[in-house]
Amino acid sequence: MLPLPDYDFLPTGTHDEEAREHFCRNLAVKLATDIRPHLKKLYDKKVKPRLAAQHGRDPNFREISKAMRTEANTQIWYRLRTDNQDRMYSVTGDMIGRQAQTLAANAARKFGTHGSLSLAPDLKMPRHLTEIDIHRKPGGYHLEAFEGDISTGAQYERTIAVHNMGSQGINNDDPAHSMATWVKTTRPNLKPTKILDMGCTIGNNTLPYKSVFPEAEVHGIDVSGPCLRYAHARACALGADVHFHQVNAEETGFDDESLDLIVSRILLHETSAKSLPLIIQECHRLLKPGGLMLHCDAPQFNAITPYQASLRDWDATCNNEPFMLKVYDMSLQDLYSANGFDPDAYVESFIPGLYINDQNIDPNATPGFSQSYFVTGAVKAH
Repeated sequence: MLPLPDYDFLPTGTHDEEAREHFCRNLAVKLATDIRPHLKKLYDKKVKPRLAAQHGRDPNFREISKAMRTEANTQIWYRLRTDNQDRMYSVTGDMIGRQAQTLAANAARKFGTHGSLSLAPDLKMPRHLTEIDIHRKPGGYHLEAFEGDISTGAQYERTIAVHNMGSQGINNDDPAHSMATWVKTTRPNLKPTKILDMGCTIGNNTLPYKSVFPEAEVHGIDVSGPCLRYAHARACALGADVHFHQVNAEETGFDDESLDLIVSRILLHETSAKSLPLIIQECHRLLKPGGLMLHCDAPQFNAITPYQASLRDWDATCNNEPFMLKVYDMSLQDLYSANGFDPDAYVESFIPGLYINDQNIDPNATPGFSQSYFVTGAVKAH
């Protein structure tokens, strides 16, 4: 069985379903820790020398991606990853399909015991989330089959356990625990009383801020009603007083200069070229002077090698993440300064993963290919 929390609103599988799910995780680990390193050897010995001779310089990530896609070994890797992604959603979809009504009822019984939940059924979904199925997930992350549905949230909880390959702990919350601890340690004068997590999904990377900063009022926002219902039930089951809201991060409705800390985990590359500047503008509006904005995502391409950057080609071309390459190739410092933040207040760091390092997990068996989390952000000027 996968290492998963024990909630009565998290779907359970039959023997065969859990075997299929375990296969997905084992194959994901195999592809990451065994096959992918062999692709690097192929690149170093064959593809890089050919590209260097062709261009008279070291190749960039786009040239590497294009050349590697012509290699049979890479094509097999792409095919296996894509099939495994679809297989993962198939098996969890089968589980949830027969339990959806029961799971929703079980979740509803938890509502209101801790924190709060505010939904906006008429909220318009952003076009970049409705045009394609992000991550190849059928129906995307906002699909709602019936009133009170939590299926999308429940599926997210199980599938990230496969996707993260167990590298982020049983609650898949190591990024937030690591970030919150880093903020508390490196910025002792920042004592947040109100924190906002943008794009919180099921709250797995929201709750740790309440744990590390127990006196703070913690809020999570997302556009997905089913995910937020699940997030609220999850927070109640874990005894966390966190407040969830169904709003767009471009226009949250929170008061001007009302927040001390704004965070996100894997939000920037999931939005669009039109939305991203609006989200940063909103962060600037919401922060108090001296407040901190901190976004955790995969590393910007100028912080890693061109070959490492080329590995993101699968995500962009096969996993329905079309904005990823553009975001990772832009200057976030320029983006932040163009939307209100002082360029001298820019923050960029690799934060050590607490669980990853404590468990000595193979960096290849992590979504970010390392034992740390890459963050960027800025401090609002006084």
